[in-house]
Amino acid sequence: MNVLVLDSSTSLLGIGLKTETSYHESNTDIGLHHTENLTTGIEHLLRNADIPASGLDLIVVSQGPGSFTGLRIGMAAGKGLAFALDIPLVSVPTLDVWSFGKEYFPGLVLPVLDARKQRVYTAFFENGKLTSEYLDISPDALRNACLNIDNILLTGPYAPQLQELWSSTEDTFSDSIHLDPQYGSPHTWELLQLGIRAYERRGADGESDGPLYIRPSEAEAALREKKANDRL
Repeated sequence: MNVLVLDSSTSLLGIGLKTETSYHESNTDIGLHHTENLTTGIEHLLRNADIPASGLDLIVVSQGPGSFTGLRIGMAAGKGLAFALDIPLVSVPTLDVWSFGKEYFPGLVLPVLDARKQRVYTAFFENGKLTSEYLDISPDALRNACLNIDNILLTGPYAPQLQELWSSTEDTFSDSIHLDPQYGSPHTWELLQLGIRAYERRGADGESDGPLYIRPSEAEAALREKKANDRL
């Protein structure tokens, strides 16, 4: 099975391509300029693998949470290709991708993404299983929720910043924190593995399925506020 993987949930744009005999990957971190790089990145990997776009069998995309703009770009590109090629698309929650392969850790795995506005996106994983909702939470509230946990592995792009914030306190809580050495590495391969598993387990996404935002975008929040004011 030939599988194209797209991850545009953060500033690191990851594109992967698995064929029957090889795996190709491209990762670009130049900020959230994914529109300019996504199409050329896909074309580059297809050329390297020496297969046409019509040879693809499945598309896997990162579902979110993450950058609102990045998620829309990746999802739109994936859906457009899937529709044009008449092939399935499956999306995978971003936080699941960052926790993948860490079921060995004897404690809580905490992938964290920068949610802006002094908040983070995160979720709790233990023994490879999701044990909480996907959260949009402040670092202080998250710290309070973790105070009684003895062993915590921070991973994901915002992990070192959160570790620094938590280490500034005078108590011993920071002794429980461990930083994943791969916290900032590309996770395109992990997205591929989870995407194939998800497709085998539940099939393709539905036509109405879209990004997992958790929090409304600023435009949506402004529209809700305007509608509420109009009703006053």
